[in-house]
Amino acid sequence: MIKLKNGAAFLATSSDTQTSHKVELMAVTYQAYLGTKDVDGVETPQGYINSWVADENNNNIFGNVKTQEDTEFSGNILFELTEAYIADLKVLNPSITFENTL
Repeated sequence: MIKLKNGAAFLATSSDTQTSHKVELMAVTYQAYLGTKDVDGVETPQGYINSWVADENNNNIFGNVKTQEDTEFSGNILFELTEAYIADLKVLNPSITFENTL
């Protein structure tokens, strides 16, 4: 979970958009699946991770799903995704303090 230490607030989710209501807690959700990847003209199996951040009402706050290869992660996928989303949120919301509650 991601918690706003400053209390509920409207969050900027891009340079020109924000959440439609105040948010205090968010959950990072991910889904792993097996796909393929073209490596030198040969289709090889490749694991992928889809992830998104949902607010208390289960709304995707960024409005999209992020897809990454599973090889981008070195350990605890949920922890790494949470830290990455917190970093993104800090850039967009510099006056808000975010806490990783994992």
